[in-house]
Amino acid sequence: MDNYQSEFEVRLPIGYRDPDGTVHRRVFLRKMRGHEEAVLYDPTLSGGALVTELLRGCLVPRGSLARMGRDTVSGFYSADRNYLLLELRRITLGDLMEATYPCPACGAMVGVTEDLGLLPVRRLEEGEPLSELRLTLEDGYTDRKGVRHTDLTLTLPTGTDEEFVSPMVAKDPLKAQDALMLRCILKFGDLPRAALEAYGVKILRDLTLGDRRLLQECFNDRTPGVDFVRPVSCGACGTDFSGVLDLSHFFVAGQGGTGYAKRCSTWPTTSTGPGPRS
Repeated sequence: MDNYQSEFEVRLPIGYRDPDGTVHRRVFLRKMRGHEEAVLYDPTLSGGALVTELLRGCLVPRGSLARMGRDTVSGFYSADRNYLLLELRRITLGDLMEATYPCPACGAMVGVTEDLGLLPVRRLEEGEPLSELRLTLEDGYTDRKGVRHTDLTLTLPTGTDEEFVSPMVAKDPLKAQDALMLRCILKFGDLPRAALEAYGVKILRDLTLGDRRLLQECFNDRTPGVDFVRPVSCGACGTDFSGVLDLSHFFVAGQGGTGYAKRCSTWPTTSTGPGPRS
């Protein structure tokens, strides 16, 4: 009997909310083909656009998501896009992947065979809405009138946000990181929205390193999605450290990990951010 499987059902950690307000958690993938491999080598695509095209080619239009166009895939949360990339890699090339991580103590490249099926995934419960993130900074931002603003309300980035900032990555990766963060800020203390948009990245650059770290940790540790942080032990010097599995090389043999917080097309939840994770 032929038990060949051509479509694979996956359950998204967050889910896609369509224009009618319906949240879709179940989607279907098919394996990558040569058409999608060609997308990986298209020099005209930025990181965010590449992920959109890759997923658009492998997501199967079905049921209430009978149309799976670019706008739909761009509207997925980055955490769901990363999860889809993980599942796409698993169904196409299997669970085992060779990854390398640079040891922070001696610089040796540590090779690890990762089992992608064992990566922890944080999910919303069925029917649980995605809540806004709330964070209080230690130092905050002091505006021109001397008023200090410390309370932040944040949302999560989507593919649309990835596509907006990823062209900046090659020239100024830190600016891309801050631009993505800015797009995720719904409210910053009592700052008027106009002021936040006008000063933008400058406000984030005025934050202390401690507050910037708090922002990074908020997105990395308090949101649904795949946990790509891996425990690594260096055989050369015996140092135990944490590395981050790099999705940007998921489909390239032998280049699966780095010591940096890359997530697949834009930091903090996809991969163009260069900053090391603590």
